[in-house]
Amino acid sequence: MIPEDIILKKIAKKLHDHPEKVKDIEAAIAIDLTGDDGGRWVIDCTKKPAQIKPDKKSSVAMTVHMKSSDFVKMANGELNPQMAFLFGKIKIEGDLGLAMKLGGLLT
Repeated sequence: MIPEDIILKKIAKKLHDHPEKVKDIEAAIAIDLTGDDGGRWVIDCTKKPAQIKPDKKSSVAMTVHMKSSDFVKMANGELNPQMAFLFGKIKIEGDLGLAMKLGGLLT
């Protein structure tokens, strides 16, 4: 599965089926992936229900930066998000507290 499918299908389904996972976020968050099939998507949790869209320009409270290949591994349960962060595979720009709240949505 490519990152865009994971974001626009798998994560969007979680947002739809489990809105409680992002109810406390109330911010826009970007996922910025580099490498093959990379891109930037914004999860806007200020909207009810939360919305996801490809977006290169919007201002966000936090951005998750990582390689698209690592993102796919994380989404498939092959890469632990906390370990990925500790080893520098995930970089967070902005409000680190939001990253903790977002974790269950991305895996």
